[in-house]
Amino acid sequence: MQTLERDSPGNGPDTQHEFSADDLRETLDEVGICTWSLEPATGRVTMSENCRHVLGVPARCLLDHDAFQAVVHPEDRTTRAAAIRGALERGGRYGVEYRVRQAGGRIRWVRSHGRAELGRDARPVRFRGVVYCIDEHRRAEARLQRMQADLIHVSRLSTMGEMASALAHELNQPLGAISNYAAACDVFLAEPGETQIAAARAALSAAAGQALRAGAIIRRLRDFVKRGETDRRIENVAGLLSDACALAFIGVREQGVDLRIEPGPPSICVLADRVQIQQVLINLIRNAHEAMHDSGRRELTITAAPTQDGMVRISVADTGPGIAASVAKTLFLPFVTTKPNGMGVGLSVSRSIVRAHGGDFWVDRVPGGGAVFHFTLPTVED
Repeated sequence: MQTLERDSPGNGPDTQHEFSADDLRETLDEVGICTWSLEPATGRVTMSENCRHVLGVPARCLLDHDAFQAVVHPEDRTTRAAAIRGALERGGRYGVEYRVRQAGGRIRWVRSHGRAELGRDARPVRFRGVVYCIDEHRRAEARLQRMQADLIHVSRLSTMGEMASALAHELNQPLGAISNYAAACDVFLAEPGETQIAAARAALSAAAGQALRAGAIIRRLRDFVKRGETDRRIENVAGLLSDACALAFIGVREQGVDLRIEPGPPSICVLADRVQIQQVLINLIRNAHEAMHDSGRRELTITAAPTQDGMVRISVADTGPGIAASVAKTLFLPFVTTKPNGMGVGLSVSRSIVRAHGGDFWVDRVPGGGAVFHFTLPTVED
């Protein structure tokens, strides 16, 4: 029996208080933790009485693995069974989260922790642990994900606001060309003849091409700003860069920036949300363009290359003044910005997006000026 010493100011010297097994059970009941044990030889399960509050089923109904599996949500049974089987085979600690379906159809999230002990013959001799509800934790995670999604959406809208004038100029070009081609057709057909009809057909073909160009710009804008759930698919890196650059370079080519794109091998693919990775690229490219505003040499280079650890590294390099050491320390913190009218969410959101994809995000300072932002994404087979 364990004893705990504690001060008793009103009674003079320290006294001892016995902490019994009943005290422990009461404490676990109060905090909503259910204890369990499994006899590996017989498969018999023993649960503490408070499992009714955690799992919605009395202890007498959970006497073996199959009875417990019947309470687990059908979609999570395989995961739980695999975790238990792995612990019994390897020994040591295990932990798994799953849903249980209570009477009345209520679904609760729980987490189970346990430890399996192996005997000298490498067979399990003891397996015990605890189960507790994590509904509130799951709800908090869901709220956080919604807040992150809202922040990402706001960041995209902010980016579109900064690009508004350039977008208007970009759309005005194909629309103006269509108007000119239509006017030319009117002139050609005023005095019909083989030469005029051929010229009219050529003008109509060119007008159709410009209409497709305008439609592609509008489609990319619509996809970029729409709000939706994360949709990860296998994406070709070269195509991903091409489509993202079509948006990111709007209004930049006309401003004396030397652009170079090196997409790497054409067969490289990643599992990614196209719109979110577009957002990362646009943030980096627009930042690089602004950084080079007063630079004598304005070169923007975007490259993609496979790495030895199964990733693809995408880099955006500029020839601006670089990043000061004092700024680099806080560069990725939310709401920190060096722009007079910036929100300070671009780089923070970009890093969150990349990390959610299983990649990394960092910046290198280039000696003599300039900066290179890198991010990685896991490669997949097409």
